[in-house]
Amino acid sequence: MGGGYNYVKVNPAENMTIFVLDKVNRNQQPKMANKLMNYNSIHGEQVGFIESPKTLEGKRQDVIRLQMMGGEFCGNAARSFAACMVFFHNSTIKKIKERYFTSFEISGVNELINCEVRNTEKENVFYSKVQMPLPQKIEKCSFSIDGKNIEVKKIELCGITHFIVDADEIENNDDLFSMIKRYMDREKYDAFGIMYYDPLKYFLTPLVYVKATDSLLWERSCASGTTALAVSLTSNEGEHNYTINQPGGILEVSTFYKNNNIKELTLAGPVEIVAKGVFY
Repeated sequence: MGGGYNYVKVNPAENMTIFVLDKVNRNQQPKMANKLMNYNSIHGEQVGFIESPKTLEGKRQDVIRLQMMGGEFCGNAARSFAACMVFFHNSTIKKIKERYFTSFEISGVNELINCEVRNTEKENVFYSKVQMPLPQKIEKCSFSIDGKNIEVKKIELCGITHFIVDADEIENNDDLFSMIKRYMDREKYDAFGIMYYDPLKYFLTPLVYVKATDSLLWERSCASGTTALAVSLTSNEGEHNYTINQPGGILEVSTFYKNNNIKELTLAGPVEIVAKGVFY
């Protein structure tokens, strides 16, 4: 990997994320990500890399691109990256009164992502909100495990597909993962998640698999999974606000539903800048 690389480690509801600030060739990113996520390195749940813009609009506006380790989209990474841009006083940030606004590219989606960031009482902690991509497809499917039929909701988002399951119905997590992975391996994908939801406690336990790094992780929180859950819960017209508890904390999701479709999705929560430095 050569010499040292500058990095920032952030904490969005304990979905510990590492941003590599120096340019890294795309074909080297998965290997570097696996090293960084290890306990004997920086240690985190996911890694993002800074790149030059790839889209025409991104090039026109000369924005930054955040490329996640498996080419997936991640809402927690997006809103954390926005918080980092405010923390480091990036020149593209626009401030209106007490709020900061920024746009940038991120893997998994073709359009620019918009974020809004606010300061808190701590200089390294921000409240960050991201406008999430709308779901591409929503459907029900079922899997048979040991003669038991498991009904799930499949939510396809840009860069990642999530399966929403009732946590109380699942007796063997390994069997369900193996079955869903075989199902997903029949098509092209970057990542998928199994979102174990307890509706009585509004509690979500996320399991996420990223294909490029062949990594399976019980995440402390999952932004896209939380968004997918909110989509699965929304069926009435109007705006709906959800506060979803997860092992690492709380994420807030807002949906706007009209004419039998989700028209708008936003996700918000605190982001802590944990560390910055150089790794080798």
